[in-house]
Amino acid sequence: MKKLFLIPFIMLSYCCADNSIDQNAEAEKLMELSKEWSEAAMERNVEKVSSYWADDAIIMSPDEPAMKGIPAIRQMVEESMQIPGFEVRWEPQEAFVSKGGDLGYVLIKNYFKIPIDTLGNTTTIYNKGVEIWKKQSDGQWKNVVDIYNGDPSINSIK
Repeated sequence: MKKLFLIPFIMLSYCCADNSIDQNAEAEKLMELSKEWSEAAMERNVEKVSSYWADDAIIMSPDEPAMKGIPAIRQMVEESMQIPGFEVRWEPQEAFVSKGGDLGYVLIKNYFKIPIDTLGNTTTIYNKGVEIWKKQSDGQWKNVVDIYNGDPSINSIK
């Protein structure tokens, strides 16, 4: 009977145990992942760029329908990398990770350099954006939602 009396206390101590994660350290991981991802894009490494998205990721670009899933996203990356003069780069500004440690976001600034004519002239479009990251069952962070839109007040990503 005395042992049964202890069960609620054991359960309470288990439920209230501090299983917290270091949110700041995890946010720094997301900042570093975002920087690595941007570098892969600058290197035009389609495989590496694609590896940062989860299988069911969604990209929401300005004036375009949402793009869902790795096959569609990978095709877009491949096609973009084949455009002469095309360039994309971003710089993470700040990050946050949930108390549970399984969901986070990174605020970014990015730019797209795109050709405007057949002579090789380009224009640069600056944006603000949010990368939403989810920790996968294997412990790796993957981007699940990538959304951005134009911001005429930005003229540099630093």
